[in-house]
Amino acid sequence: MRTTRRGVLKGGALAGALAAVPVAGRAAEVAAMLVYDSRLAESARFAEGRGIDLAAMSLREVHAALAGASRVEGLTRWSDWTVLRGLLEEQGLRRTVETRAAAPLSGHDGLLRWSMAAR
Repeated sequence: MRTTRRGVLKGGALAGALAAVPVAGRAAEVAAMLVYDSRLAESARFAEGRGIDLAAMSLREVHAALAGASRVEGLTRWSDWTVLRGLLEEQGLRRTVETRAAAPLSGHDGLLRWSMAAR
């Protein structure tokens, strides 16, 4: 078997591409910003104190905190969800998940577990 310059270059390019795949895959996994309401036990447990607490911030502060986000997940009341969905859609994010969640601890008739991501 003969080694040529072209063969060496092809082999190097292939090895580089294979090595870059796991790195590119991890880069695509962007951490989601979490949105929760600490007044609701289920919502507070969902975020474990990390993220944007709707009970502690004004809508203007929440909007500023979410600016530039590429992925947002939340467990909120329906009314909060509708406002946040509108703000995030203006930023180009689209709904990926929207499901009702039981809220027996807070006595609420149901929360919404949702997720939005950039397309």
